[in-house]
Amino acid sequence: MSMQKLFFTLSCALLLTSCATATTQQDALVLVNGTVIDGTGSNPIEEAVLIIQGERLTSIGSKEEIEIPGRATVIDVSGTTILPGFINAHVHFAFDEQKLQQWAYGGVTTVRDEAIVSSKPLDELMLWRNEVNQNPQYARLVSAGYMMTVPRGYGRLFVTSPEDARQKVFEELDAGVDLIKISMEDGYAGQSGLPKLTEEEIAAIISAAHERGTLVSGHITQAEYLKILVEAGVDDIAHVPYDLVSEEVWQEMAAKDIYLTPTFTVFRNYGAPVATCVFNLHNFWEQGGQVALGNDYGGGPGQFELGIPMYEILQMSEAGMTPMQIIIASTKNAAIVSGIEDQVGTLEKGRIADVLVVSGDPLEDLQDLGNIRMVIHNGTIIRDANQE
Repeated sequence: MSMQKLFFTLSCALLLTSCATATTQQDALVLVNGTVIDGTGSNPIEEAVLIIQGERLTSIGSKEEIEIPGRATVIDVSGTTILPGFINAHVHFAFDEQKLQQWAYGGVTTVRDEAIVSSKPLDELMLWRNEVNQNPQYARLVSAGYMMTVPRGYGRLFVTSPEDARQKVFEELDAGVDLIKISMEDGYAGQSGLPKLTEEEIAAIISAAHERGTLVSGHITQAEYLKILVEAGVDDIAHVPYDLVSEEVWQEMAAKDIYLTPTFTVFRNYGAPVATCVFNLHNFWEQGGQVALGNDYGGGPGQFELGIPMYEILQMSEAGMTPMQIIIASTKNAAIVSGIEDQVGTLEKGRIADVLVVSGDPLEDLQDLGNIRMVIHNGTIIRDANQE
């Protein structure tokens, strides 16, 4: 190779490297001077720096620790708290672009649909989920597919034997659902005595799902069915019972690391005794139990909050959970029950940049969670109060 040609090749390489570096710096989004609560339970970081590159978090720390790229877009968020995007781990009717957009705009960047109510083919719905999950304007959708029960029971996917139950689990998973949902419900809205899964069918469902590395969420509303699902070994319980639960059941549930998503809102809307639900959560929490945020959006009559479900949060507080514990329930723990804790739920290097910025300090006043300053989803600013 001639010297002239070699010089030209090296010059091009250096130019490309320089352009790539400049693009990297220019593409970085940096939040400064807010207080970071990262969702892990660690102490808040004051006057923090948070750097986003593409859709990922690349650096989080104090301004003394983090060097800001020279050509980054820097946004001063003084007077705010920077949190992971919230996750509503129990909703319905989420296969709807408008609702997903409203959740995201309201600071809920992920929702877990706990039972499909559509009559469309499952594979078609999963393709739709995959498509909308590429758009940062919509909340990330995690789907439990169709809720499994027996004929005439509470749910839409009927099983008739342990063997059939295993097959139905595999069919759901092959279609692309993110987790499995089962029901142990005696009745609601005046109904009672509904047929229910046998213990053998429950065991078959859980075994089949766990063979595939998939979580199982269990629906109950009464203490006697909670006991059955805790003994069977589901991964989380959808709904805190509205009747009293024994200390022994809470102890076993906590020991097995089975999470609880209370959904006070739906009990309020049905006129059930919310005070008993709060008391039950208090007792579970006292046993060291883990809690996730969810309001059962669309799961009954009445109004449900599409943004951050403050009614749920305030009832958690009433049950004795601290603001930090409630934030963890709304982020990290909700990501765990959704099976996506390796991607979202905490503000850590390498995680997807789902970020909620609120004015004020929710550790001092939980109502500040409603003072949304900015929402970032998949690394994209989808709401900026300064631009509204």
